[in-house]
Amino acid sequence: MARYLLFVARALGVGALIMIVAIVSRQVYLRSAAEAADAGADEEPATMMLIRCETMHERLQNRHSSAAKADERPRARCRES
Repeated sequence: MARYLLFVARALGVGALIMIVAIVSRQVYLRSAAEAADAGADEEPATMMLIRCETMHERLQNRHSSAAKADERPRARCRES
């Protein structure tokens, strides 16, 4: 039984590590996309608007996580609006 608990603990640790890396890489992507939006004005206006909208939704979710819908992705909301 202890062997299975050790296996479950390791699996949870690896899963938590993967989630942390995914969240950090997403934040880095959003920041670099926002900075690229300021620097690269020669991109398509629709692409620029999508990047800005996604960045804005991500910031709002970070501020008001209880008010934001956790199951709806920012990109989907940006395409609807």
